[in-house]
Order: sequence, then C-alpha cells, then structure tokens
Amino acid sequence: MNRTLALGLLGGLAAFTPHLAAQGCATASDTWWQRDTLPQVSPNPTAVSVIQGLDEGESAGVVFEMPASMGPQIVTQVVAPWGAPGGIAGLNALLDVEVYDGVQFTGGQLNMGTRVFSLSQNLSANMQVSSHGFNVLDTSTYNIVVGTAPPNGTPFVRRFAICFRVDQNLHPTGSCQNGWPANFFTDNSLTTIFCNSVITPAQTSIIEYHDTCGGAYRGWWDVTNATVTGIPICGIYYQGIWAIRCCTRDAFPASYSIFGAGCAGSLGTSALQNLSLPQIGQTLDVRITNLPVNIAIMATGFSNTVSPLGSLPFAMASLGAPGCFARVSADSTQFLAGTNNRAFWSLTLPNTPGLIGLNLYQQAFAIDPGVNALGATLSDAAQLGVGN
Repeated sequence: MNRTLALGLLGGLAAFTPHLAAQGCATASDTWWQRDTLPQVSPNPTAVSVIQGLDEGESAGVVFEMPASMGPQIVTQVVAPWGAPGGIAGLNALLDVEVYDGVQFTGGQLNMGTRVFSLSQNLSANMQVSSHGFNVLDTSTYNIVVGTAPPNGTPFVRRFAICFRVDQNLHPTGSCQNGWPANFFTDNSLTTIFCNSVITPAQTSIIEYHDTCGGAYRGWWDVTNATVTGIPICGIYYQGIWAIRCCTRDAFPASYSIFGAGCAGSLGTSALQNLSLPQIGQTLDVRITNLPVNIAIMATGFSNTVSPLGSLPFAMASLGAPGCFARVSADSTQFLAGTNNRAFWSLTLPNTPGLIGLNLYQQAFAIDPGVNALGATLSDAAQLGVGN
C-alpha cells in the first residue's frame, strides 16, 4: 500500500452519478446488502473518497452480517465501486472477485474462514471495471453459497465478505510508488485527519495489503486497525466504508415436487399434494388422494436411488404389482387412515438451521384389495427440500 497517497486529494472528494443498472437486485425477491451510506439510487452527484493507495495485488472488502436465523444464501450479484477524482469516466481496471464465508475478527486481524469463490481461480476470468461509479457483475450462475458457517462473535451473526482484488490497474500514470488516481472509493465526504468511528465503523471495511511497495505482507485487516510502517491508515489515509454491495437469495428454498409417476388402481393413480412447504420450525402437510379403502402407508426416505430392495426405481412386478415402481427408500413408514378416499400426512420440522438443504423423498402405498396380487398400488413420488 502506498501510504503517502492513500486518500486521494485529502478526502478524495469526487462527483459521480452511479449507473442505474447497478442499483438494486436483478430479481425483486433477492436480498440487497449494503453497508455504505450512499443511496441505492443517486440521481444527483454524491461526494466520495477515492483511496488511491491500494495497489495491484491488494484487496478491498466489506464484511456483511447475516442474522443467526437466516439460512444459507447464494450470491447473485456483486457491485464494485471504481472512481477517479473529478468524476473522470472511462479509467479501467481488472479485478478478481473473492467471496469468503465464516469471517471472524480477532482484534484488528481477520480469520477469513473459507474462500468459497474466486473469479480468477474458479473461472480463469477477471471483472473489468470502469470509473466513475458502480460496476455490476451477475454471479447468479456461479453457485456461490455463503452462510453455512455457524454464527460467531458479537453480535452473534454469520459473517461473509465480498472482496475485490486489483489484478491490473490500467491507469496510464499510476504506480505503487506514486499512487493510482483511479481506485476503489468509500462513502466518505469529509476532509479530516482523525479516525471517526461513525464514519469508519469497525468490523465493516477490510483490506489485504503489503506494508509498503514490495514490503512485508500484512494479510487481512480491519481498516480501523490497519497500519503502514506502524502508522494507522484510518484518518488521513482512509475514511468511510467501501461502497461494495451484493445481492443474495435463499440457497435452499423450501420445495416439494413430484419426480416420478405412480401406478393406477381402482380409483386411478393416487397423488401426493403438499398443502404447505417443508420449512424449519413449521409443519409440512401432505394430502394423499384416490384411496379406494381410505388406507395408505407413507414411505419416507433419504434416497431415490438405493434402498434395501436394491437400486431405485424398483419394479414391483415380482411382488405382485405389475406396472408399479417403488421410487423411494422406505427409511420411515407411517400407517394412515383417512376418509372420503383421501388421507393426510404431517411432519413438524424442528427449528434447526442445520436441516436446511436436506432432501427427503416419499411415496404412498394405496391399499386396494383385488386390484393385483399385492393388493396395493403406489402413488406418484415426491422430493422435498427443507428450507428456511
């Protein structure tokens, strides 16, 4: 890190109008994450601080805090701020996008947990950014999952970090020794030499850097504790919160879907119909239809590929039910008595986040005397995914 030019223009005040495409999430149901104080949509110029001292190979990041009760999330969009004093447009850079899950703070240093994604490592690619404003990358197809680590710290939350590493700064006059006029910016709009805990809150903005150009590697630090050659950077060299943002959605939404056909009995094929979704802390209710004598046996299991009978689906012809196929492992069975040719099955799921993402499979045996040698047919088969 170049200390002498770390805070561009002693506060780096620069006017910009962010690109509207960068504001909000592409899907309305996604969750928008932002820790800086800049507006999501800013039709008027807004003052920011361009941090000119972050060098090639160094990284800027923001740590986001998920409530302990929130389920794992897929990162669908990341937003990188790239600016230049005076709001000069068109100055480019190539960035790596890095996402970490399970971040923990130990004083000013960080345990970054698990790096779950790197654009350069996973896809051999870079994110090209341009000044002056927000740059958006759609990550919805990359399967970047955060929030799987247990909650920690104070407050007791799950922490993940969105980080951008400067692979190449293409500013024609920039250098590590003299600073880079185009660089990441924060939401700071004040010129001050003092580190202000409101303007620059702890456990929010982070950097990975070297002590000086070519100097000792310092690792990941909270910017409020980071130093260069022993001198704190928060104050004259850095102020504010990185304007790094992202969008997420539930990684394992609750689901119930039919994946295999049943076989017809005297009232046609019995069907499974979910009346609710398998969510932790809630009750899943399923209705079984077309039961000739109002009796069924619900089989629920952990697999739809193997069972004690052998590989699935298993042809039931050898057991007296030609044309019927067992499609789930019967790890649990429950006898059901109903009325009006239907019955109901329920499962109350404990409020345990560790269950999120669990898949179960089920299929009902419909008792139907005389329809075949077995005296039963099988309903269609369903897969249920436990969600938040």
